[in-house]
Amino acid sequence: MSDKALGREPAIPHALPTSQDQTERFLKAGVYGVAVGEDLALMDIGADAYLCLPGGASGLGGDGSALRLFGPNAVAVVEAGLGADQAGPAIRTPPGLPSRTLIHDTAPTVSLGDVLRGLGAVRDVRRALRGDGLRPILAVASDHDRVMDRGAVAHAAKTFWRLSPWLPMEGECLVRSALLMSYLRRAGLSADWVFGVRLWPFAAHCWVQVDDLCLNDDIERLAAYTPIYCR
Repeated sequence: MSDKALGREPAIPHALPTSQDQTERFLKAGVYGVAVGEDLALMDIGADAYLCLPGGASGLGGDGSALRLFGPNAVAVVEAGLGADQAGPAIRTPPGLPSRTLIHDTAPTVSLGDVLRGLGAVRDVRRALRGDGLRPILAVASDHDRVMDRGAVAHAAKTFWRLSPWLPMEGECLVRSALLMSYLRRAGLSADWVFGVRLWPFAAHCWVQVDDLCLNDDIERLAAYTPIYCR
């Protein structure tokens, strides 16, 4: 998430229910939602923003391909410009939180090819950060037709972890994860780039994982977050 998105959690006003209110709507393409306790958190990729509907979790449903909103929650989301009458493209369900991390493992030796991939990733992310919003940054990741072999991905991630302090770029979780995703893409590999939210107080975070293995963060830090989106 960008610095613009961090700390932004405007609440969507409640809609007043009526006994005849059977409204059903979908989240529009590019908007993702997740229940956090009794509340509904929303992530709007296009606007690079997060929103919260207090008490809205009860109106959230889905069939694995689309998220539906029912009753007054649907009304509120539509009025906020985040709803649609029909389901958009199928969405990827975020994986569960990882249970292990590799950042404390012994890192392999770094080769010249690794350095060149790292510098290429820096170039990719710098170019993406000149774009507008979150979409250009997400585009540094590969499509999921790349290899997700756990052993190969873990080895590449450990190499990148050893290399990263020497790269001419630093930043918060979004930049760190974008660099790793670009590095993996350049190695012909892929992983899950997961975005999570926490409410009251609001915070957003992102990390990279494959299956239950986190590639660039401590799992203790991630325990406070609920995954909302996966690239």
